[in-house]
Amino acid sequence: MARYVRVKGGEKNEKSGKRWTREELDEVLKLYLSDSNLGIHERNPDLQKLANHLGRTVRSVEAQLLMFRNLDKHGDYGYGNMNKLCKTLWEEYLNSVKYK
Repeated sequence: MARYVRVKGGEKNEKSGKRWTREELDEVLKLYLSDSNLGIHERNPDLQKLANHLGRTVRSVEAQLLMFRNLDKHGDYGYGNMNKLCKTLWEEYLNSVKYK
């Protein structure tokens, strides 16, 4: 995969500014859960592949992964602009693990 280069002012694509779907966030959660030591940064090839697959920017996938990491470590997201669907998916995941 080509080396990732950060774009000044941020990347844009056809999905920029559009809400994340449940299916997209589910893919992000699966990536997060697949590796507890996942390096959440724009140069991570798994993150880049997922961004390409979803048609999202690398930075936006990175942001969603960070939301899941905050939910995992702190149970909340400190910036106040938490994607409510992220929180719902995280709670569903916790409930599925709790009752296994």
